[in-house]
Amino acid sequence: MKILVIGAGVLGLTTAFNLVEDGHDVTIVDKAGPYAQASSRSFAWINANHKLPAEYHWLNRAGITAHEEFQKRFANHGTWFHQHGCIMFDSSPDKATGYDERFTESAELDYPVERIDSDHLRELEPTVSWPTDSGLFFPLEAHLDNEAFGSLVTGFLEEASVAPEVAEAVRVETNADGATVEFADGDTRNFDQVIIAAGADSGAIADRSGLLLPVADLSQPGPRTHSLLGVTAPTDVNLNRIIISDKINVRPRRDGSMFVQIPSVESRTEEGESPQLLDEVQAAMEAELESLFGERVPLERVIFSGRSFPEDGLSIVGYLDEHHRAYSLVTHSGMTMAPLLGRLVADEVRGDSSPLLKAFRPSRFADGVLSATPSTFIGRQ
Repeated sequence: MKILVIGAGVLGLTTAFNLVEDGHDVTIVDKAGPYAQASSRSFAWINANHKLPAEYHWLNRAGITAHEEFQKRFANHGTWFHQHGCIMFDSSPDKATGYDERFTESAELDYPVERIDSDHLRELEPTVSWPTDSGLFFPLEAHLDNEAFGSLVTGFLEEASVAPEVAEAVRVETNADGATVEFADGDTRNFDQVIIAAGADSGAIADRSGLLLPVADLSQPGPRTHSLLGVTAPTDVNLNRIIISDKINVRPRRDGSMFVQIPSVESRTEEGESPQLLDEVQAAMEAELESLFGERVPLERVIFSGRSFPEDGLSIVGYLDEHHRAYSLVTHSGMTMAPLLGRLVADEVRGDSSPLLKAFRPSRFADGVLSATPSTFIGRQ
């Protein structure tokens, strides 16, 4: 089949890769180019931690497994999936209750978790000046070198003579015979199927096409749609795994720098991006980093990043039209689930439906759209 993938972020690229492997004639477009938007600005914590309801947890859990398999399959290309686990700690007065609730929830879902004391914390990350004497450890979790992963998949596509085009798809019209796509430059092209994997732009494309795809509007900034991500300068501080807490989220990057988030400042995304906001957030991040590591770790920049957020907080995966020509692929957990969803979408194009996707079909919005605000649990991603 002749298939268009709209969006060259992590979801679009992995979907295109799987479609090419299945022998389809694939075109992939993105208005800003490959990996130019949210996928390059992701904290990329690969996890199924507190991702509820249970169906969503299991979808994310399968995403972790898909990453493991993808890394093993292409191990000769290097390492981009770092499964060293995640340390979670809480410094608040009611941390014991929070730990108990998270531990119980994880155990009920058979999601590996360990209670760890101060000795174990120091053993896992000796360079950290731990502000607590206890925490939780999630051994299945990982961080992804997102840019390395994107380059890898883009390279595989280019080897198959499928290079992402810089082009903006604005509208899709479907019928029993296929789909016609209109582009911003006035061009129109015909395809057998179209996969809409354009992140936060997916909702607008669907709306112009007369299709229902409820995605939060990026023009209204706030914690649902935006985040503040710090990037440190390369540092000698040795950090091996992700740390998630009520104070700071931090993870290593392959060049010796770190990604940083400060939960307490996320609400300030409602102010919109400004030089003053970024300067103040940078100061807050550097203060938390110094507190955590006992030495100054300067930031190179703070990124005000938009992200894809389905209105009810859950993935939207499936056909949008009666002719089964326009397919939606939108999720808030794209980094965790990209290898999985890319494969499942390609399977569905072939006619094989996955039970993992049953709860995430666009048809669930037929009776109205439910809007969800992200919960405030430690480590919201």
